[in-house]
Amino acid sequence: MVPEEAYEKLISSTRCFLVDVRSKAEWSFVGIPDSSQMKNDVIFCEWASFPKMERNLEFSENLFSQLILDDSDSIYFLCRSGARSFNAALEVTRFIQEYKTEFSGVSCLNVKYGFEGDLSADFKRGRINGWKHSNLPWQQL
Repeated sequence: MVPEEAYEKLISSTRCFLVDVRSKAEWSFVGIPDSSQMKNDVIFCEWASFPKMERNLEFSENLFSQLILDDSDSIYFLCRSGARSFNAALEVTRFIQEYKTEFSGVSCLNVKYGFEGDLSADFKRGRINGWKHSNLPWQQL
């Protein structure tokens, strides 16, 4: 799902949640989505920790400790460019299937292009696509 579509869902439904899986360093230095118009606050749950970017092996457990879900909810996963969030969505889907079957109707969706988007020809982000490039609300911490 592209960022604009995800944002429309997040501002219109109380049953949609945005999970930012980037590192604490990224949240601090790059910024975060502004949830002031969303029906729920952004949930921050690191997929991997800076500086070594070691995978958080308790990601799904950490996430579920922050969520109160219904079986029909949607979770949108966001990272820098869409790769980590894609993996996070897959991991949480597997976690639900194995350990949280009561939430089998929950949709786990990747926000394509992420917060900063793909690299441009001159190796810069935020110029082609992504949350920031789409002029969606964000803030600096």
